[in-house]
Amino acid sequence: MHREVNLTKRVQTPQGMRYCAVVLSANGRVKPDAVLVNGKAERHPEGAYYIEWHDNGKRICLSVGKDAADASSMRLRKETELNNGDATVPEIAANGHRSVAGSVADYLEETELTKKPKTLAAYRTALSYFTESCHETQSRRHRPHGPAEVLRFPSR
Repeated sequence: MHREVNLTKRVQTPQGMRYCAVVLSANGRVKPDAVLVNGKAERHPEGAYYIEWHDNGKRICLSVGKDAADASSMRLRKETELNNGDATVPEIAANGHRSVAGSVADYLEETELTKKPKTLAAYRTALSYFTESCHETQSRRHRPHGPAEVLRFPSR
């Protein structure tokens, strides 16, 4: 059974705060700050994006931030999780640090959902060079979301 995850944005309308469907561009990406209000596309820079799905007949709504690209990525990730039954859990060592290779693998898995094959191949190549040249084998970061968060190492 295919389970769908919807992406909405909570914005101020004349009737008050409402969850409105996002507007997709011709290539399938979310147009930032564009939502459908009463069937018409409008620009609303205020508000936050939400993903929603149904679990055993109950509607679940989760805030995913104010960035359209991140919200779309989270929607795809949640839809994959619901349909495949595999939640990606970061591997954290006993000392509380993640491996660089694990962080790179998680980032590429998330990026695979939103990038074209040629772009993804370039990312794989660049990140394999990064992994080979990295003198640290573990990252002290725990949050696996977003490219800057995944591969950033604390300065010494």
